[in-house]
Amino acid sequence: MINRFYKQGQKLDVAGLNEITVLIDRSETELTEIGWNCWTPNQDGPPHRHNDKSQIFYVTNGVGKIHLGKKVFDAKPGSLACVPAGLVHQTITTTEKRLCYILFNVFLNSEKEGHSTFADHIEKVKQIRKRQAVSGKVDADNEETNFETRPGKFYKDLFSFITKDTANLKITLLDEKASRIQLKLLSYSAGESIHNAKTKSVEQTFFVLRGKALLTIENDTTEKANSGNVFFIPGDTAYDIKVGNEDMLCLCLSALID
Repeated sequence: MINRFYKQGQKLDVAGLNEITVLIDRSETELTEIGWNCWTPNQDGPPHRHNDKSQIFYVTNGVGKIHLGKKVFDAKPGSLACVPAGLVHQTITTTEKRLCYILFNVFLNSEKEGHSTFADHIEKVKQIRKRQAVSGKVDADNEETNFETRPGKFYKDLFSFITKDTANLKITLLDEKASRIQLKLLSYSAGESIHNAKTKSVEQTFFVLRGKALLTIENDTTEKANSGNVFFIPGDTAYDIKVGNEDMLCLCLSALID
């Protein structure tokens, strides 16, 4: 298990456009990668696409606009964007504050874009991203999309699903087996205990939005997960969640492994 607070980790500068804090590195997983991505104020980010991974953005700070294909959405804390592989997208900050989001990457195959680490990937693409930001064009990637691109999906405010009486809420926000990705919004009741059996074909990442819990892996290692923590469960691993004295709300990302 990997358990980290979302603001703490290796910092990667992307040509002065944005800064990524590495939370779960691709070198630590089979198909998953997680970061905290912060765009500089008043910044038109580069329009670009990724042919080898799908992405999800969960906004934690700031406001701005997120382009998904030809559609434009207003983003704020609590907003969530789903970006399928091959879809051109762009992030724009519109104020003097940074726009930040948890960045969930799920790779389509084990090659992981041919880059061994998140840092290696950023080093290879940061100058391309700079040119794309300056030109406002995506063709600096020089890549052809040879598959049908799915449309993006946007939720303006995940907290609109939550009421004071909500307990054991399970909402599937995204389920795309072809993209190897599933995302759920989960709510557990205060004091609840949840046992999860081994599942070889899935690795999971939880981002705790509210509450706290104790996590026990394989009946052995126990760690605390508080609001703002990201914890990663490898495939073929049994785990237990013991919720604290208030309801727990989290995003659960599943990467589907062959």
